[in-house]
Amino acid sequence: MPDAMGHAYLDYLEGRSPSLTIERSDGYLDWDNMESYFCDYSEFPECEKKALEYAKGRVLDIGSGAGRVALYLQKRSMNVTGIDLSELALDVARARGVKNLVAMSACSLEFEDNSFDTAIAFGNNFGLCGSPEGVVSMLVRLRSILTDEGVILSETIDPLKTDKEDHLRYHELNRKQGKPPGQIRLRLKYRGLVTNWWDLLFVTPDEMKILCDKSGWKIKEIFQEGGKNPVYAAVLVKA
Repeated sequence: MPDAMGHAYLDYLEGRSPSLTIERSDGYLDWDNMESYFCDYSEFPECEKKALEYAKGRVLDIGSGAGRVALYLQKRSMNVTGIDLSELALDVARARGVKNLVAMSACSLEFEDNSFDTAIAFGNNFGLCGSPEGVVSMLVRLRSILTDEGVILSETIDPLKTDKEDHLRYHELNRKQGKPPGQIRLRLKYRGLVTNWWDLLFVTPDEMKILCDKSGWKIKEIFQEGGKNPVYAAVLVKA
C-alpha cells in the first residue's frame, strides 16, 4: 500500500510543511500538518501525561510513528521498543534517536510471552485493528506478551462526544449496517499517493469496557482530555 503517512513524516523531518489529507468513506475530508507527531512531552495531551505516569519496565509502543512517545520514555531511561507498519516511519523515528524499532502490525504481534511490562497505544491506536473483533484479538494477544502486572495505556476518541452533523450522519449509517458508530473507513492522500481503504475504531468508555471484558482486561483509570474534547486515555490492567 502506498505509504502516504511515511512520506509526510519524512517531509516534516526534512523541514517541509506537509498537509496530509484524510478522506472518510462518506466523502468527509480532514487534514493533518503532522506537527503533533513530532511534539515533545510539554505538548502532549494532558490525558496522555496522566496515563504515562503508569508506564513501567519494558515498554511496547504500538504504532510508534515518528517516535514522540518512545523518545520521551527513553529520556526517562526506559527500555522501549516501537513498532510500526511504515518502514519510512521507522526510518524517521530512528533518525530522531529511537533505539529499538521493529516493522510489525498491531494486529499481528510477534513477541514472546512476558516480553513487556507496558504497552502504549496512543494517538487513537487503541482502535488500529479496525473493528471490535480486531481490537479484542489484539488485547488477547497482549495478555500473553505482557507480564502478569502489565498495563496497557490506550487512547481513543469518544465518537459520541460530538454535535457535528457530518459525524452524526456517519454514526447512523454505521448503526444501520450493524457496525459500532465509531467504526470509520478511511484512506490517506499525500503528494499523489493514495492508500487503500482501511478501518479505524473509535470507542466510548462503555464500549472500551465491553472490549476489555471480552479479552481479560479491566479499566483501572480513565483520563478525559476535558471540555468538549472527545479524546481520552485509559489505563488497563489484567482482570
